[in-house]
Amino acid sequence: MTPQAGLSGSDEMRKKLATGIALALACLPAMADSEMGFYSGVGIGQVTLKDTIEGFGIKATGTGFKIFGGYRFNEYGSVEVGYLAGKPDDTISGVKIESDASAIQGSALLHIPISARFEGFARAGFLAWDTENSMRVGQLSVVEENDGTDWVLGIGAAFRITPSFGVRAEYEGAELDGTDARSLSISGTVHF
Repeated sequence: MTPQAGLSGSDEMRKKLATGIALALACLPAMADSEMGFYSGVGIGQVTLKDTIEGFGIKATGTGFKIFGGYRFNEYGSVEVGYLAGKPDDTISGVKIESDASAIQGSALLHIPISARFEGFARAGFLAWDTENSMRVGQLSVVEENDGTDWVLGIGAAFRITPSFGVRAEYEGAELDGTDARSLSISGTVHF
């Protein structure tokens, strides 16, 4: 008896696997090219401000949102501009402390591709911010306004659901004239 010509079952499987990997690798540059260009997004999350006011340590938390847009130059870099706002509050010994904060942010992002759809990123930029803090005890109210410009840093992860739509989660932090500001958010992004 002579052996049959052709491939065994395991050889055939290896050939299909190798072909599939080769096709996937050939598609990666096309997917990376589709990531370049303009994008925009909307996010919501939790904002936390830590500060000391008149000797009292406060930790105000509340819901915040952001609207942003940017341009991605290549697989690794983009620039982004956004508007952020939040209203964290805290109550200490019956004193209600509220902050109405907003900022315009400009940042550069470094993207770290992990797979064709998933990536990590780091952010470095600046904030031009404005806050109105109010303290209330019964009917007595004190309002303090403050503004400034400070650096912001952040890290996050993004997942591309379709070529046009993705989601990302991000942690950002800044020192606002002595106030420690932190934000944890989730956003939807649209790529044009």
